[in-house]
Amino acid sequence: MIDSLNGEVLDVAQDHVTVDCHGVGYLVHAPASTLAQLPRQGRVRLHVHYAVTVDVRSGSSDHRLFGFLHRDDRQLFRRLIEVQGVSATIGMGIMGVRTAQEIHTAILTGDESMLKGVKGIGPKLAQRIIADLQGKLSGVPLPSGGVVMSPGNTLKTEALSALISLGVDRMKAERALNTVLQDRSSEPPSVEELIKLTLKNL
Repeated sequence: MIDSLNGEVLDVAQDHVTVDCHGVGYLVHAPASTLAQLPRQGRVRLHVHYAVTVDVRSGSSDHRLFGFLHRDDRQLFRRLIEVQGVSATIGMGIMGVRTAQEIHTAILTGDESMLKGVKGIGPKLAQRIIADLQGKLSGVPLPSGGVVMSPGNTLKTEALSALISLGVDRMKAERALNTVLQDRSSEPPSVEELIKLTLKNL
């Protein structure tokens, strides 16, 4: 099992990157969001998902590497492709249009519209993704997207960041957050619960 690759970027294409590791060039499929952050030259470390598919008719196998800059992104991709009907191609499409934090939050809050905006996802599949993953992602920390949180970051700051990434106006989000936090001052909610309660108060 290949967990990660650390090497020189040889080429960045529309849907993949080629990474040279000690003279061996690895073709790694990556979502658009990851490819956009890669240097055109220099070293890079990718967290890899290794997948093998077998054609039942011919018996031939297809081996592919899917790469992400952050472990959180890879973990979310793995969760997505566990859902019936979500192929690796669809999973990459989801990961390519939004950040892992935005996808995580959309699933927790039942935001079907974000998922339906991805090619290959209709209403039924969007509903299945949410139904299958809401429980699994509940209580899991929001992906940081590679941004290192400083000790000064508070519950409110993390929730506000997630709400803004969902397109909520900052001032409206702050007012709603303050209301929820005041109501729950004796028993502060988790980040995920705070986001859900705030969205209901908008």
